[in-house]
Parts: sequence; structure tokens; C-alpha cells
Amino acid sequence: MYSFVLPFLATCLLSPVSAAGVTGQAFGFGQATTGGGNAAPQTPSSLQELTNWITDNVPRVILIDREWNFIGTEGSTSRNCCSQPTTTQCPGGTSAGQAWIQDTCDGGTWIPCTYDNAAQTPLRVGSNKSIVGVGNRGVLRGKGLNISGQTNIIIQNIHITDLNPQYVWGGDAITLDTTDNVWIDHNKFSLIGRQMIVSGWNRAGHVTISNNEFDGITRWSVGCNGKHYWTLLLLGQEDWYTFSGNWLHDVSGRAPHMGTDFTRSTNYFHGVNNYFENVDGHAFDVATNTWVLLEGNYFDNVRTPMTDTSLTSGAQLYTTSTINAASTCLSPLGYICEWNRLGGSTGAWPDRTDQSVLNGFSSLRQYLIGHTPVADVPNNVRARAGVGKL
Repeated sequence: MYSFVLPFLATCLLSPVSAAGVTGQAFGFGQATTGGGNAAPQTPSSLQELTNWITDNVPRVILIDREWNFIGTEGSTSRNCCSQPTTTQCPGGTSAGQAWIQDTCDGGTWIPCTYDNAAQTPLRVGSNKSIVGVGNRGVLRGKGLNISGQTNIIIQNIHITDLNPQYVWGGDAITLDTTDNVWIDHNKFSLIGRQMIVSGWNRAGHVTISNNEFDGITRWSVGCNGKHYWTLLLLGQEDWYTFSGNWLHDVSGRAPHMGTDFTRSTNYFHGVNNYFENVDGHAFDVATNTWVLLEGNYFDNVRTPMTDTSLTSGAQLYTTSTINAASTCLSPLGYICEWNRLGGSTGAWPDRTDQSVLNGFSSLRQYLIGHTPVADVPNNVRARAGVGKL
């Protein structure tokens, strides 16, 4: 019988060390990820050394034991940005909006803006890297990470923050494009100009996103509500995601968005025991070319747990909201799924049991992970998601 001990609990409680400097071992779709492997952990002594180590082609375990501040290191750009009446000027809103860094401004007006250049040029991470924060001290301020054309990368226990948060297109925290075997674990994302995690049009491959805190509290938001909209955008060409034990709070959209009809993509997404809290907008927004298995997720004060368009987009969904749906998992998957729960949410959770999802995941059973009871999710996730909680 399948073990129902969720890997993020084992990681936090047992703290096995699978590679130097890294706590725990990758699981789910990203289970083959070893990062820098047994390379000796190194602590950079300067911003330039940190940059060189992250971007070179040498297998490394890089320890982040302080705040590395990139703001101002590459200058700034002053130009005109687009101000939209509803997303920038925010009449009656509870926060300022976000102006748009772009070349067109249909329906809006141009306003002067100045943004930091460092957030616009993320560090391009080399293959076979482990980038690991020490305690709760590891911070990358004003600079994101781009995993493009490289593979086998672990990002653990890092706080990425302050990427031109007042501007849409101000910067993305983590980008995945033409890659494979990535584990993004126990990180925190806050004050990001655009996406906290985004995939490109090319293959993101096998990715596990686990135990992260997506903190949407902000002074600037396109929803004019003090909650960040651009949370996760996952639409690569051929992707498999394990999304487990994450805390998404005070956001308002794309939490996550997945799938596209722009390419003939194929995306599998297993979402287990995630906690969605204070979402003033939508959590799941699912487009076509996706097969999505959701179980044991808790929605607390979420306006729209799943968009209506997700049900008509062609997405294949298994939302596990009844005893029968949970039990039907047993034969194809080898275990009984955990139901998803609404706690104080105003929106409804759809009852969708597309058999194609179970059929597809039945051939991927080696990547499936266990779960804890959904009632335990709020306390478990708040205690363990984010930095300093390994």
C-alpha cells in the first residue's frame, strides 16, 4: 500500500541530507534533481563572486548566508510607462496600482517612470547548481534567477524580493525555459514586479515546487487591493509539475495559471496539500493541454478557488471533492486521493472527475507523492513553508 507520509513532512521532521548543503531530497516529478551533488559548499565573499558561481558551468553548492542586494548595481532606466485607469490610477482602491513597462499604451496614458535595471536582467543559472540559504538569512534583493538551457538545479531556502514591485514587467523571480530536473523548495517570494515563477514557451521538464511561501502583500497591485496578481504562470511545451506544501497568501490571481493553446503543449500538474489563504481573486486558472490532479488542497477565504473558464477551456481536471472521486483513484493510482476543502471561501469548488487525468497519471505513478489529511494543511503549511523552516 502506498505510504501517505507527505515528503515535505519527512523533509522538515527528519531533515535527511542528500547532498552537501541541501536539506532533504527532491521528490515528485523533480525527484532526479541533485543540483551540485557532493561538491563542497562554498560561501561567496562578494556580489561578483556570487554572480560568477551561479552563472558558470561548474557543479556547485552555493551558500547564501546574508542579503545580497543588487539594487543600483546596474543603474536605472527613466522612460515613460503606461498608466491604465483601472490598474494604475486605482480610483477607490485600497492600494496604489502598477504602471506597465511596455512599448504600447492602448487605452491608457503615458507617465514618467524610473525602474532598476538589475531586476530586468536575472542571473542565468548554470547546470548542476544548488543555491541554498543558511538559516533565515539568505536573501536575493532586486535580482531574479533564470533557468534557461540548463538542467539539474536546486533552489532552496532563499528569499527573492524587491524586483521593481511598482511596475508590471518589473522582473520575474524564477524563470524556467528549456530545462529539466528542477527543485524549488522552502523559498519565499515577495514584492515581485511580475511573475513569482514563470515558464517560457519551451520545455520546463520535470519540476517540483514545494514548501514555498508566495507572499502577495504589496503597496502596488493591478487589482488596486494590496494583493499581488502575477503569482505563477506555467505554460511550457512539455512539463510535469509536483506542487506540494506551498502557502499562497494575499494574492489575487494566477495562483497558478497553467496551460496554453498558443503551442501544442502537454502539461501534467499534481497539486497536493497546498494552502491558499486570503486570495482576493482567483487561485487556479487552467487552460487547455493540461492534465491536473488536485488533492488535499485547502482554500481559506478565497474568492474564486477555480475560474469558470477552467471548466470550459478543454483542460482535463480531477478535483477530488467527493468520497466517490477519492475512492476512484485507488485502481489507477494505487491509493485513495484526498479531498479538497473550502474553509470560509465565497467561491465554489468544481466537481470534475475527468477519467483522462487518472489514465494519464496511472503511467506516472512513480512520481506521485502521498498526502496528509486536508484538515491539517493550514497548520502544517504555515509552520513549514518559506525560509528558515528546513
